[in-house]
Amino acid sequence: MTPTAIGLNDQLSAWCSSYIDAFEAFDVSAIGAHWAFPAMIASGDRQIVFKDVESFNRNTATLVGFYKEQDVARVDRVVTGVLQMTEKTAAMQVQDRMFTSSGSMIVEWVSAYVLRSGTQGWRAVFADANGEVSAWAERGTPLGS
Repeated sequence: MTPTAIGLNDQLSAWCSSYIDAFEAFDVSAIGAHWAFPAMIASGDRQIVFKDVESFNRNTATLVGFYKEQDVARVDRVVTGVLQMTEKTAAMQVQDRMFTSSGSMIVEWVSAYVLRSGTQGWRAVFADANGEVSAWAERGTPLGS
């Protein structure tokens, strides 16, 4: 691994750590601050495009409400792969695990993100939510229900 790749892995791991902190705090605005707009999330056969942070935050508020109902209290995220596409764009794959307030694991899945680096640092522009949606559906608590 080149020094640039090592630095990139550290940078994206730091982005993930901050993102997870925002999710664990159920801080919708802090979650949205990790994204650049327009942004897209792939979910099943749909591509959901968020033109601005306000529309993204409305969707995230619903997601946060769902997580609260499921007693999600802690999230573990591990970066499992990083691809530097250009100097200012990268893709990463992550393994997510959700835990209850008592410490029991609820669900786990693999996700992928495409991020862009700018004046505010790394920001996501795309996420693949298929693993998340499938994990909750397998548990019998589908997202959006």
